[in-house]
Amino acid sequence: MEVTVNLDGTLLHRRQAEWAYWLANPGENPLVPDAAGQLGGTGFTLQNGLCIYSQLRPEYAEGLPYSGIIVTTRPCETVFDLTPAEAAAVHELLAEVRAHLEATVRPDGYTVGWNVFPAGGAHIPHVHLHVIPRWNADAAAGAGLRYFLKAAAQATERRRKTEADSPLSPSPSSEVSP
Repeated sequence: MEVTVNLDGTLLHRRQAEWAYWLANPGENPLVPDAAGQLGGTGFTLQNGLCIYSQLRPEYAEGLPYSGIIVTTRPCETVFDLTPAEAAAVHELLAEVRAHLEATVRPDGYTVGWNVFPAGGAHIPHVHLHVIPRWNADAAAGAGLRYFLKAAAQATERRRKTEADSPLSPSPSSEVSP
């Protein structure tokens, strides 16, 4: 299977706009737990004193079955803003999440990661750790986060080289100095 993603520079602008919206409307932030300790669009949850794991409902999981997120109960923008106690609580809850997933859906592996700020892929300013179970039968089995980032960088480099080698691109000798 070949996957093509058009990275035309507009994704960052969308992420920045979403980030700005949530900063301006913190009361609507879907990653801040409500008074009952729940997140919108989630199903099964686990929690400890400082954070909550919510497994995303299928309609929100976007093709990543049984995936979920760990969020802090305290509003906190990024992983870099976690207190030592919150960082420990996230790690403890991650172990509980793994035990739950091992007992219920038995994945063959996991992708676990943070997106930080819009340039890093985050679009909601509330720290959340993605926990994505993976199976050997997945179309993308064996491809981790860096695989896709490296593939995008390599495609960009190939495009630049092709454009530079194009007979339509100006040659260095044809450029005029002011």
